[in-house]
Amino acid sequence: MRTATLGPEQRAEALAAMAEHELDVLVVGGGVVGAGTALDAVTRGLSTGLVEARDWASGTSSRSSKLIHGGLRYLEMLDFALVREALKERGLLLERIAPHLVKPVPFLYPLQHKGWERWYAGSGVALYDAMSMARGHGRGLPLHRHLTRRRALRVAPCLKKDALVGALQYYDAQMDDARFVTNLVRTAVSYGARVANRARVTGFLREGERVVGARVQDVEGGGEYEIRAKQVVNATGVWTDDTQAMVGERGQFHVRASKGIHLVVPKDRIHSTTGLILRTEKSVLFVIPGAGTGSSAPRTPPGTSTRPTRPPPAPTSTTCWSTSTRCSPCRSAATTCRACTPGCGRCWPVSRTPPASCPASTPWPIRRPGWWSWRAASTRRTG
Repeated sequence: MRTATLGPEQRAEALAAMAEHELDVLVVGGGVVGAGTALDAVTRGLSTGLVEARDWASGTSSRSSKLIHGGLRYLEMLDFALVREALKERGLLLERIAPHLVKPVPFLYPLQHKGWERWYAGSGVALYDAMSMARGHGRGLPLHRHLTRRRALRVAPCLKKDALVGALQYYDAQMDDARFVTNLVRTAVSYGARVANRARVTGFLREGERVVGARVQDVEGGGEYEIRAKQVVNATGVWTDDTQAMVGERGQFHVRASKGIHLVVPKDRIHSTTGLILRTEKSVLFVIPGAGTGSSAPRTPPGTSTRPTRPPPAPTSTTCWSTSTRCSPCRSAATTCRACTPGCGRCWPVSRTPPASCPASTPWPIRRPGWWSWRAASTRRTG
């Protein structure tokens, strides 16, 4: 398998080739779902094309929490099937698929009650580790450990001494999500897929009731192409309904946009060598160490665009203050709010419901991968 190169020449050749010959599969949308679909199709021997209106992973796929986790909080909901599947995929990513992109990351769970909480939370984390090891996909991650209050404060000095009686430390994994998507695209190209970013679908080709291709505008060069395919896959995430509207009919699959916010602060505002997972009244709050080295880290994940056509949600001052004040065990919570840099907002599809407009706010915020990210996650599954 040859090493693929993504560049202007390759892009121009790909657009010309897709317009010249009918494809078996045309995938619209260059996020992780679209890139994965293209890779799956081309490795099955199908002639495959992939087009993206902006840049690879420029939507939801570059605005995740950067975590590859098994869903520890879903054990409490007794959703064992979901956790088992997620742990298996985490292990595959760590050991076989992308060990160069996926790295272990520790998390500390502060205990606030003596006796029962250590037993209750410890049992859950032990089950989490056991499920991870059961099928041989837990190698590469250390097992959880119990910490005294003194040891926990050594690991995370930012915690208030009177806010915990001890702690549990367990491991999940972290990755560069935008780079992972770019790697999927490059791998698909190495197997023979034709791919082009900055190639916006402006309409679809139809023969009777069937969609047989798409009209694609070259955003860079200004040309327009008609790309024909036996099957067209809509992998545009929260833009699914907008894409379906271009067909001229109401599609069968509808999505509702769910809002997620990350607050990004300098590392020196939270003194900790580990991530934190904290309970609030209605949610779980993750304090996640960034993958970079601080304020000198790149402002934009590699391969992503800084000019989206639909701005994602941005954290307001109310959101920032609400999230930081819920980080009660952390002594720097109040001052951290004032140190917040532009955060990272995202929308992602969660259900087959009538579409709702994606909440939008101020100009698109830039995520700084090298800094700490605070993520408020609902404890209720929405999709």
